[in-house]
Amino acid sequence: MSPEERCPKFPSLLKKYCSHCQGTARGTRDNPIFTLREYQHLGWPVVEVLKDGGSIHPYDSNFRFGIRKAQMILVCMDTLRDFWQASEDAKLAFKSRIIKDTNFCLHVQAFVEMHPEFESSSGRLIDRPWLRLQALPDKEHIGLGTLKCKALCSLRQELVAWLQRHGALGEMPKPVLRSL
Repeated sequence: MSPEERCPKFPSLLKKYCSHCQGTARGTRDNPIFTLREYQHLGWPVVEVLKDGGSIHPYDSNFRFGIRKAQMILVCMDTLRDFWQASEDAKLAFKSRIIKDTNFCLHVQAFVEMHPEFESSSGRLIDRPWLRLQALPDKEHIGLGTLKCKALCSLRQELVAWLQRHGALGEMPKPVLRSL
């Protein structure tokens, strides 16, 4: 058997059977390990979302938020999952919705906004859909791309535990979804 057919990291495995080579192992590009880092910022509890121990994006060095945004995220968890698992066409056609939660006394509008993602070789900016969560009627909001939605969905239990430790979670939220 030729050495090209074997995994360079785990030579006893054929590449076609190796989760490392296939990109499905935890901690690989296609299946990163997401974690939360807790700390205090100006006296307030904050969590930062990390991908494989570092920043989630090279251009977003600190994806962090406090209790109220964590509550908004938790209330909208099904919407985040719908968004990150959707195709590009489905993201573009994503319907605005309002999620009501009595536990946190929250009404959150979730809708898609377009953000420039990168510049093509012709100099044209390429827009990508992002999910925006807007608390109603106040101005608290957070914008999330596909990778951030995926990360937050995988960290749901950790977010719940963090909110419980800070006395910011009563019962588990049971959001009510209303399409616009």
